[in-house]
This record gives sequence, structure tokens and C-alpha cells, in this order.
Amino acid sequence: MTGTVPEIRGGFPELKPVDAPPELGRFVAAMRRLQDLTVSTNPDAALWARAAEHVENLCTLLEDHQVPEGLAPAGRDINLPGLGHPLLPPWTITDSGPDGVAMAGHFTRYHVGGNNAVHGGVIPLLYDWLLGMVVSAAGRPISRTAYLHVDYRNVTPIEQPLTACGRIAGIEGRKAFVSATMTTADGTLPSEAHGLMVRLLPHQS
Repeated sequence: MTGTVPEIRGGFPELKPVDAPPELGRFVAAMRRLQDLTVSTNPDAALWARAAEHVENLCTLLEDHQVPEGLAPAGRDINLPGLGHPLLPPWTITDSGPDGVAMAGHFTRYHVGGNNAVHGGVIPLLYDWLLGMVVSAAGRPISRTAYLHVDYRNVTPIEQPLTACGRIAGIEGRKAFVSATMTTADGTLPSEAHGLMVRLLPHQS
């Protein structure tokens, strides 16, 4: 979305996609690996202390380079898994246009809720991201999620290739009704979602 007038964007800041330096992709991949290791290792107290010191030193290295929202490249590179944002699962956009958006990726140990299944709360995060991309790809004005309903059909596995597709199912004025599904490589349907995205008014953000 490139429009800047309030009637199009509401009070939402203009966030343009960027081509982040390759080093950001490497850094975020390392951060995701650290997240996986944090929830899957059991070192002794001394090693936890050493690891914490390394992370604290890393924070010190970066903290003087903070910038306002919209200037940092993380979360804005559509070519990187999860847009280069460590909060988002490592999925990439494989197709995008007015008829819908398709994504592919997987979940990791960090996303486990129990018994090697993806935590139920992580799945709506992926769908919320997908629904927002669907609205943008369809050329709709900036919108906010009004509701997101997820039906869990089967266990969502970790470390297995998955795809997700979303499309606009209907339009009513400011409202865009969006539907989406997630599929495993063998065609199993772990979940599906339905959401309502509402266009912002000029005074809304």
C-alpha cells in the first residue's frame, strides 16, 4: 500500500517494504535458533549464566541503534522468512495478488505447546499475518482485525512443510471477510480460519 492521504490510511503510518541487508536474515535465523535452544536445552546454572551474559552483551551492542517504528527493516522484507521479524514463524509468501495470498513454511521446537504439536496460540498469529497480507494484496485500504476465528481440525506438527492460503470471501463497505486454510504436505487440514478486517476511518490508527 502506498497511499498516504488520511481517507486511505486512517492514522496508520506508511510502512513500505524494504530489501534488508543479507546480514539481517542471518541474524534473525540465529535468533530463531536461539529461541529453539532456549526451550529445548537443560544446561547447568553456570552455562545459563554464561549464555545470559552473551545475550546481554548483544543487547548492549544494539541498543544505541534503536530507531522509531517504521524505520527498522525487521518485519518489512517480504523476501525473508517471517518478514525478517523473529516474532513471526519462518514462513514466506509464495503467491500474492487480488485473488489471494499463499504462504509456505514450518513451525519449530520454539512453537511447541506439548507433545511436539504447535501451540494453539501460535496458529492465530500466523493467520492474522496472512489475513492482513490478503487485504493488502487485494488493494484494500489499511484495515484492522475485528475478529479472527480459528477451527482446529488436526494437530499441527513441527518441523514439517506446511502451506496456507487466504482470500477475501466477501466485502461489505468497510468490512472485508477473509477465509484461510492450512495444509500439510499429505493434504491434511490442521486448521482453517475466518476473519473480519475493517477499514480504518481517517481518525483511527
